[in-house]
Amino acid sequence: MAVKRSCEIKAAVVAADEREAGVRAHLNFGHTFGHAIERMQGYGHWLHGEAVAAGMVMAARISAHRGDLAPEVVQQLVAFNQSVGLPSAPPAGHTAADFLEAMSSDKKVSAGKIRYILLRDLGTAWITDSVTLEDIAGVIAT
Repeated sequence: MAVKRSCEIKAAVVAADEREAGVRAHLNFGHTFGHAIERMQGYGHWLHGEAVAAGMVMAARISAHRGDLAPEVVQQLVAFNQSVGLPSAPPAGHTAADFLEAMSSDKKVSAGKIRYILLRDLGTAWITDSVTLEDIAGVIAT
């Protein structure tokens, strides 16, 4: 039932924003970092969902570090990932510069700027291009 409902919600969002000019971009939460993880490790090392799950935690940690998201929400996300066997951290051995390089060639880069989907709360995402190397370094170290 949860998968069916998730598909219905995604279909409604896509139908409302076919060109990804607004709310549809929120469906990419975790994907900017997830795609970088896949690219750096080699496709197929982690499943796409595993990479996106770790990316969601990274984006949530950045949101909390910047003061936009309560740290408790990050802990809820980490606990959920762990309870279902998904990664809650990026793979070791990659620097913030590695992530930036991998993300710079992502299909979601717009006008040369990397778009990140961050959170203000569960269900309240926003789009920014202002994530810094230091932000990324901070979440790799945690």
